[in-house]
Amino acid sequence: MIKISPRLKHLSEYIDDNSNMVDIGCDHGLLDIYLLQNKKNIKIIASDVNKNALNNAKNNIKKYKLEDKITTILSNGLDNIDTTNIDTIVIAGMGSHTIVGILYNNLKKLKNINKLVIQSNNDLDFLRYKVTKIGYYIAREELVKDAGIIYTIIEFKKGHHLYTKKQLYFGPYLLKENSPLFQEKCKLELKKLEQFYPLIPKNHYHHKLKTYWKIKVLKSILTKY
Repeated sequence: MIKISPRLKHLSEYIDDNSNMVDIGCDHGLLDIYLLQNKKNIKIIASDVNKNALNNAKNNIKKYKLEDKITTILSNGLDNIDTTNIDTIVIAGMGSHTIVGILYNNLKKLKNINKLVIQSNNDLDFLRYKVTKIGYYIAREELVKDAGIIYTIIEFKKGHHLYTKKQLYFGPYLLKENSPLFQEKCKLELKKLEQFYPLIPKNHYHHKLKTYWKIKVLKSILTKY
C-alpha cells in the first residue's frame, strides 16, 4: 500500500467510487495510485505538462503494477484529453490563475464534468468567483495542515448559487465553521496583507482598495470570534 501526504489523503476523500476522473498536474502519480488501492471501480487519466514529472508517475504506476488501470497523457491542462466519459477533474498544487486558465480555455470539455476537486495555492477568492461563474457551486471545503502549511481543498459541483463578496473571499463553509485552523489561516493572511499594503503604489487605487477591504474584513472576523 502506497503512503501519501495528509494533503493528498484528504484530497482522495473527495473522489467517489465509480468515478471516471482526470488528474491534471499528476506529478508523481501518488494520489492516483492511492485512489486505485482504496476506491472501487475508479478509472483514471493522469496527466502533466512536464515530461519528467509524467515519467516519474509512469515509473511509480509500473512499480505498483497499475499500468492497465491508469492512463498517462502528456498534456497542457485539458488540451490533449478527451473528456467525453470523464465526470470528475482533480487539479491540485497550482496557482488559481493557472487553474482558471485551464478551465476557461476548455469550457466545451466541461460539459459532462459534474465535479471539480481543486486545491490551489493562492488567490482563492478569484478562484471561487471564476469557477462559480461557469456553472458550478461550492459543495464542500476543507482546510488541511501538512508540513506546517495550511492548504485549502474545494469541491465544486454542477449548478448555480449566489455568493457574497465575503463568502467568496473566506469560503462559505469555512467561514460558517470557523475552525481553529481557519482562525490560524486568517491571522497569517492578515499579517501578510498588513506588511504588503504600504508597499502598494498609490496609483494602483483598485488594488489598494481591495487589499484594504481584505484587511478590514479579516480584522472583523478575528475580533468577532
